[in-house]
This record gives sequence, C-alpha cells and structure tokens, in this order.
Amino acid sequence: MAINAGMIKALTEPSTVSEFLGAVAQAADSDRDALGFFPRSVYGDFCRKGQLFVARESGSDGGVYAGHLLFDLRFPKAHVRQIYVPKTHRGRKIGQKLLTALKSMLTDGQFISIHARVAEDLRDANKFWEAQGFYAQRVEVGGGSRNRIIVVRAHELDTPQLFASSGISAADPLGLDAVEGGGKPLYLLDLNVFFDLGPRRPRHELAMSVFRAERMQACSLAVSSEIETELNRTAHDGKTDPMLSFVGTLAKFSRPPAEEWARLMPMLATLVFSERYASGSLSDNDRSDLMHLATAIYHGLSGLITSDIRILDRAPELRQQFSVDAISPELFQAEPAHTVDPVVHEMHSTDIIEVQVASSTHTAEIRRLLTTLCIDNATQVHQWAATDSGSSACVRHVALLNGVVAGYIVLPAKIRGNEIRAHVAVDELQESVHEIAQSLLLHVLSVVGPGEVGRIRLSCPPRQASLREVAATFGYVASTSMSNDLQKIVAKGRFTERNWAATRDSLAAVGKLGLPDTPPAFRHIDQQVSVIRPDSQKVLVSIFKLESLLAPMLLCLPGREGVMVPIRKHFEEHLLADSPQDTFLPRGKAQLAPLRHYLSDKKTMKNFARGDLLFFYESGKNKGAGAVIAVGRVLRAYLRDESAMQAGDLAPSVLDRSQLSSIGVSKTKTITVFDNILRLPRPVPLHELRSIGCGEAHQLITSQRLSSEQVQAILDKGL
Repeated sequence: MAINAGMIKALTEPSTVSEFLGAVAQAADSDRDALGFFPRSVYGDFCRKGQLFVARESGSDGGVYAGHLLFDLRFPKAHVRQIYVPKTHRGRKIGQKLLTALKSMLTDGQFISIHARVAEDLRDANKFWEAQGFYAQRVEVGGGSRNRIIVVRAHELDTPQLFASSGISAADPLGLDAVEGGGKPLYLLDLNVFFDLGPRRPRHELAMSVFRAERMQACSLAVSSEIETELNRTAHDGKTDPMLSFVGTLAKFSRPPAEEWARLMPMLATLVFSERYASGSLSDNDRSDLMHLATAIYHGLSGLITSDIRILDRAPELRQQFSVDAISPELFQAEPAHTVDPVVHEMHSTDIIEVQVASSTHTAEIRRLLTTLCIDNATQVHQWAATDSGSSACVRHVALLNGVVAGYIVLPAKIRGNEIRAHVAVDELQESVHEIAQSLLLHVLSVVGPGEVGRIRLSCPPRQASLREVAATFGYVASTSMSNDLQKIVAKGRFTERNWAATRDSLAAVGKLGLPDTPPAFRHIDQQVSVIRPDSQKVLVSIFKLESLLAPMLLCLPGREGVMVPIRKHFEEHLLADSPQDTFLPRGKAQLAPLRHYLSDKKTMKNFARGDLLFFYESGKNKGAGAVIAVGRVLRAYLRDESAMQAGDLAPSVLDRSQLSSIGVSKTKTITVFDNILRLPRPVPLHELRSIGCGEAHQLITSQRLSSEQVQAILDKGL
C-alpha cells in the first residue's frame, strides 16, 4: 500500500520499505540527541513486522528517502519510537503524512490510541506532536546519563470503543466545555416575579429584564405546578385570574413525590424559616416557597428566581448543600458601569475605530450587518438584541469604522457571576477586519478587572474566519459542544509564590481548574504543569501554553528569569495597555494587538529569550515615572534591517520609519515580540531598583538581563 502526497509517498509495505533500511539507519544516527540509539538490526526487525513506514520522494533515479516513522504495536495501543524528516525535506508536512498513514492503519485495526515519548526540552518536537493532536498525558524521569524529563503524549483514535474516550485534546487541554454554564441555565420563577410585571409595581423593570434575558437565550424560564396552587388559593371567587393564563405559556415542572418532599422539606425549612419551623408556625406561603425550592432541587434545575429576601439570604447555603441557586431579578440587569465612555483606537492607516454604546440610530446598520452574515430576523431580534435600544438586560456596543458600523457586540447581564457571555460579529469584507475584531475582543476583556478571573463564551455567526483568527491570539479555543462558540478563561494577574494559594483558589472557583497546591520551581518555559480539568481529569500543560490560554496571566515562579527594558513616557502611553489615567485621545494603534513589538538596537538581541518576563522601566524624563511600571512575556526576538522593515514589524510597535534612528545608530534592529502585558499595582522606583542591583544609570539606558532573584524582588515590591 502507498499513500500519495504529491511527489511524496508514504511507503507502508515491508517489501518497498526494505529498500531504504540503510538510509533509515543513517538518518537516525544523525540525530541521536532527539531519536536515541537503536542497533541497525532493529530497523530490519521492525520492517519485517510492518512497523516501519518510509516517506519516498519520487525522482528520475527512482526515489529518495524523505523521512521515516518507527513504531511498536501492543494492542490496543501503539507507541511511536522514532519519527524523522531530514532538514532538506522539512516544511512539507511529511511527518504529518506519515502519522496520517499510521492513524488510518490503526483505526482500521480497532486500536484505541497512539503514544509518543518526547524530551521536555525539545521545543520543536513537542510543538509538532501537539499540532498532530497528541496531548501531554504524564511526565517521567529519563535515563540517568542525561537526566531529562520525558513527556508522554497520547492521541486517541476515532475508533468505536466499549468505553467513551477521555475527551482530552491538544486543542483544548483545559476542557472548557465541561465548565458549568456551558449550556443555558434553566430557572423556576417565583410568583412574586410575575406580580412585579404589573406596570405600576416598583420592581417592574427588574421583572421585565428577566424575560428579556430569556428572549436573548441567556437562560430558560419555567414554573412549578405549585404556582397554580398559589394562584387558585389567592383568586377572588367568580373572577378569572389572567395570570393563570400567562403562567400556562411556560414549561411546567411537577412537585416532587411525597417521599422526596418529606425528605427535603425539614432540611429546607430549617435553613430558610428556622424560627417558624421550630415553633410550628409555617404559613401556607412559607410552605409554597419551600415547595418551589424542592421542585428545583428534585428536577436538577439551575435554581429559583425570587424576590423573597429570606430565600435570597440563604443563597450560599442552598448552593453548597443542594447545588441550586436562589437569585434575584436584579442579576438580570446589565452593569451600567461598562456602558459609559466610547473608546477610540488609532488604526495602522488613517482610519479610526470607535467602540461606543449602540443607540437606536445604529439599528438599521446593525441589522444590515447581521443580515449580511446570514442571521435570520428572529435570531437578530432575540439572541442579538438588534432592536433593543435602551434594554436593561444587555449592553450593546458597535465598532464604528470612520463612523460606519463594522462590528457589533452584545453582552447580556452576568447571571452567573464571573461568567461572561457575548455575541460578536464583524464585517469580514472590511480591509481592517482584524483591527475591528481586536477592538471588540479587547472590549470583552475589559469587563474583567485587574486581579480578577472570568469565564468568557463568545457566540459568533458562521464563517467569521477573521474573528476566529484574532480570537486565537487572545487565547480563545473553539467549543466542541457549540460549533460557532469560542471560549476562554481570563486571569488578569500574576501568580507568585506569595499569592499562589489565593489566586489558585480564584481560578478553581471561577474556572473550575485545579493547579498544584504549591508553586513548582521553574526549570524552563516548556515544562509541564499538572492541571485538574473541570471534568476532574488530570492533564499536563506547558507553562507557555497555560499562560497563553489564560492570557494575560503570568506564572511568575521562583527560578524564572527576565529582562528589563527602558521606555519613554510618550511611547509607553501608546504601547502598554490599562493606563491608570483615562484619556479622551485615541488609544495607540499598538494597543489593539495582543502581540506587540518592542524595538531596540541589534546589540540587545542576546538579552531576550523566549518565555522571559519582560519588565518596562519608564524613564524619569518629561515627567516620567522613573520606575518599573509593567511586566509582560517575551515570545521571540529577531533581527531586521531597517530597509527590510515591513508593516507587520512596525504596526504592533509605537515607532514609524522616521523614528528608528532614535533607538541606535545601527541599521539593524532587534524586534522583540511580547504579550500578556499587565501593569504593576505599585511602580517600583529607582532607589529600590538600585537596592537589588539593577538600577544604575548605565543599566537603565539599554536592556539588561535579570536574575531570578531580581525578578522576584521586583515582583515583591511591585505587587
């Protein structure tokens, strides 16, 4: 059997593979650091068993060796022992083609999974395996001669199995679909909420916001059959109660069986009406309230929406003991604090993007945009609140490109505390679509305050390719349960040894993720960290990927080194985000991008390493702070000649070509790509930098390496 791939063929039959045994052995010996050592006879043994695949490039001489895959079979698992592609053939997805051939063969043979062992320090190899869908399953200590840490990676095949697969994937190692709240919550309504719908009731607007939230698909509403009993009990003789007809339009849940009511009633009464229950003086209304709670508990519903202060006061205990929420209609109102001032962004061209509250004047353009994106009228009105100007149940913003609606975002009320839901759409036909998407996603992130943790779920129209590309740079992953949803957990803080316990608890409470009890010592940026997913499965995620998924979070672990760079005040105001001072001027164009560029002289290249913590020292000139004000993460650094500078090099920075001479006389510059930028709550001034050995005048005019001890000292003072 041979699988065609253009000029490359994956040979899988022993008779054709045997012709290349010499080339396979020679190639494997050329990179023993990555592949280990096997005697040459081993390759012949594996070939005879059909456990050696070879990639052959066709040519006039019959064919050239282009790579190989060596594996072991122990049903129902396969173990990759070697995969290798010569440097002359890399970049053509040959390794992927060999693995595809193996996956196909194993799936036909009813195998369950493939495993591979990769040294933790081999960054490119781990990146390759992750791209092929192999998640980190565990780590082991390697042989004594090299003292390496080995990452055991696994890929689960799409094979019919007796038991369900783990659900772990390299694309979403954190398993965010398992986070509570992935689906719509279903709440029972208390009768007092219905009464508040009356136009003269003081809580009328609050009750209306509950039903607006349901229309926007933020939740589902239902009633207990107990409500009919209540209404019949309070009805006037000979009069029809219109509320009975209205209640009949909602889904109805029956009371729990008598034995279940007998079990739940004493526990709920003791909790909610302790004094009345103890004295035997529960009223009919009290018993009715308890029946609502018992119905929600028995049917496994999300909770009860009520205005009864006695029940609301016991909400934490109800949540802890019965996993049911007692919530007020007030939670269904959007927060007004996030609706005020418009935000204006400079573009990389002469265009301007302004994100502002949507008004009735934008309705026609909003609907035109949504119609272009194939969203039907009913969905526009209900889920996207396209006509809901002034609604209290959601916050609506538009992104205006030179005054024209080019993007739209809806943020329903945060019913579940730290869970943020949003509907986002952008005009894919605009040249500036990436910047439009960035402006809206930054707006969503701004809902989460400094030091807070939040869960975000974005609903997008189909075929929003640019929006999805931009969202990936912010750390979003695709939902497996909702095809058009994107999701992430955002942690706006720095995990240090000192605050580890508190921030770990916040991440567990909001994101349902469990980190180790104590902070691990830092070895390198690609070391694996144990994480407990929301579905209670344990996975391993590299520090680098964990920071990207929880961006802009930073794991400031003991042992991690850094670099400090100087920046002038007028540059800092445009490059760094979250300025402590509000401004009415347009925000710097670089602030749109989650990945930004810091430019410096070519001699500084040696000071930047992937994964370094990057500290920004704002000089004291022109009323600057004279202190370290922010920290981020180095992604990579590269050299670029001024004459070869491209728009992609300068756009995420604060410089243009005319300013390049101000950062050194050399015509070659160092471009450092960084992300996860966060300001320090307390700037670290010059005299404190001197006390830890990094604040002398000659050190502050250029980039300087920081030891792990200096990094921790700056963080201790800055936090």
